[in-house]
Amino acid sequence: MLKYVPIAAAALMSMSAHAVQKDITVTANVDTTLEMLSADGSALPTTMQMQYLPGSGLQAAEMNTKIFTNDKAKDLQIRLAAEPALKNQTSPGAKEIPLAVKLGTTALSTTATTLKASEIFTGELAQGSNVLPLSIGQKTAGAITAAGSYQGLVSVIVTQSAASGS
Repeated sequence: MLKYVPIAAAALMSMSAHAVQKDITVTANVDTTLEMLSADGSALPTTMQMQYLPGSGLQAAEMNTKIFTNDKAKDLQIRLAAEPALKNQTSPGAKEIPLAVKLGTTALSTTATTLKASEIFTGELAQGSNVLPLSIGQKTAGAITAAGSYQGLVSVIVTQSAASGS
């Protein structure tokens, strides 16, 4: 009977020798000066859905945001990379729908606007800016005459001024 113990031990070891390895690649885009996140600290969504209300047009898509910085004494410059518009994906010949973008009370355009650091960074550095609602809506409210699936890109660019604000 004792001669079967080494055989049983070898059989048990061979059964537990199977393993699974999972490799996960982790990435991060790091800007050591600025970041714009949702107010809860999570990443901004890459897609926002606008709802259409017949007769009155598209309802604005809104999200509360915060800007984080490593130097809350420096003012920020904010602008759009291009004039945003929705393009009809199912009927490409349809008229584009121009969009309006606001951050807080500031209407954004392709021309840079200054956000005063003293006005938006009123708390601790780690807490980021005050909550700034980001709103994307139809530039001129009204009915849309061409049905379809519309899509567009809104690119917001935030830069830090070289000198401290006053």
